[in-house]
Amino acid sequence: MPRFELLGALLAVRLASKVKAIVDLKRPSKVFFRTDSKITLHWIKGSSNRWKSFVSNRVTEIQSLCDTSVWAHCPGKQNPADFLSRGVNVAILLNGDLW
Repeated sequence: MPRFELLGALLAVRLASKVKAIVDLKRPSKVFFRTDSKITLHWIKGSSNRWKSFVSNRVTEIQSLCDTSVWAHCPGKQNPADFLSRGVNVAILLNGDLW
């Protein structure tokens, strides 16, 4: 599972770098990333040459696209991205207190 989380992190960074470039044309912006995987966060904040090639290559790209200080941990229970995988109904999505 941590490798899938790492792929999700890489996808988020790739997307954010493209969107940020467009948004910055109008006004400077800051981007922050959160993950509920402590392993993925440890990989991203660590030295990429410590890991085997799969992890190392992805961490290298993430680190090249963003500063690692913008990454933080978000507990799984508070991660809105996990709502749908928990089978939450629409009323909770509309009236949730995390928003």
